[in-house]
Amino acid sequence: MSPTIGLKVRQHQRHEIELPVEFVVCEEHRNQVRFSASSGAVDHHTVRGRSIDVSPGGIGIVCRQFIPRMCEGSLRLLNPMPVGTSSDGTPILDVAFEHRVKVRRVWMDGREPTYLVGLAFTDPETVDPNIGDRISLLAKRMNAEAAASSPRSGESDV
Repeated sequence: MSPTIGLKVRQHQRHEIELPVEFVVCEEHRNQVRFSASSGAVDHHTVRGRSIDVSPGGIGIVCRQFIPRMCEGSLRLLNPMPVGTSSDGTPILDVAFEHRVKVRRVWMDGREPTYLVGLAFTDPETVDPNIGDRISLLAKRMNAEAAASSPRSGESDV
């Protein structure tokens, strides 16, 4: 077996988190990357998904739209506790964290069009080195608040 030269090994510890996210394609890439209205995307340049892990070097997400490697944009981690409802009935969520990212890896998960996307922070020096711990705690708190405020299935909220 030949040695792998130049292979980058994961440099940061990852923390599992599950929060809603949005990926917004940056202006420079909008001519090349557009999402179809029939794909379930928010608009031609924004997709929603959920985070799976975070580290000081980047974040992993799952979404239903393909995002090409090297595409750049803004990633928004959203607070799962809705602050309101839009006219079409979808919940309005606050942004808990936002940073510019670049797609490094994309792979399809299963037979359904679900993509695992590895995103690197484009300016990692500006990211808190304890981001994994902080966002993990934030996610636990936000998910607990969201669960506490929603009625349990089968129970009346009257």
